[in-house]
Amino acid sequence: MKRLTLFSLFMWLLFQGFSIHAQGTGEELFNSTCKACHTINGGKLIGPDLAGINEKRDQDWLISFIRASQKMVSAGDPLAVALFEEYNKIPMPDNNLGDDEILSILSYIEETSSGTPAAEAPPEQQLPDTATQVATLSYSSDLLKRGKALFYGYEKFANGASSCNACHYIQDASLIGGGKLSFDLTASYGRLGEAGIQAILTNPPFPAMNTAFRNKNLTDEEKEAITAMLHFTNDRFAGKPQTSKDGLLFFMLSLVLAMFLLVHLYVLYDNRKLPS
Repeated sequence: MKRLTLFSLFMWLLFQGFSIHAQGTGEELFNSTCKACHTINGGKLIGPDLAGINEKRDQDWLISFIRASQKMVSAGDPLAVALFEEYNKIPMPDNNLGDDEILSILSYIEETSSGTPAAEAPPEQQLPDTATQVATLSYSSDLLKRGKALFYGYEKFANGASSCNACHYIQDASLIGGGKLSFDLTASYGRLGEAGIQAILTNPPFPAMNTAFRNKNLTDEEKEAITAMLHFTNDRFAGKPQTSKDGLLFFMLSLVLAMFLLVHLYVLYDNRKLPS
């Protein structure tokens, strides 16, 4: 009986300790789960600035949205749909978090929030817009070459992730093209900016991409190279008339096949024996 009592006491203390730890992990959970796409008083990123979010939204709504935003979008929740539309229809990843963990994140946001969010600050305090970023970018040829090599698969990612063109393509001077399973990334930098591209490469919000990157995270250097390449591609090719690489490749292959047939027929008929 005494052993059972001691064991029960030990388990109670262990549970209490776990609960205290869980309540104190709001900052850690925010940094690991939310920081890639959100700021607190830092302005918009991939998603909205979360400063003051506890006052703007009901707690039950926040818990449901943080756990499974796309389920709410599919159900037609007007606030969820409006956010999805406003932020380029980029889905927020589902989060396998308990209520206590989500509440600890919300508590951390509430404690950290102060004053007016940066998105409402005077213009001189705003983050520079994409046009300014493009104008001030200094391209490194080595970085751009590596970004293109990683995108097209000439260079393998260190942790074994698939090359970008397995699913995506860009409109550039190359005839290689890419996959058509997902978005054209030519103008992606113009829509998302550096922080947005980095956030998606760090914590992909798309289920297929998230699965492809599971346990195959990109290194900081790889993310920098891909981001620089997409920045260059946006600056050089976005907004220009798109050419059909598939049509051009088909034409070239057809031309090669026609030449082969002509040569084959010429050789065949030139060497045939004429009847006496």
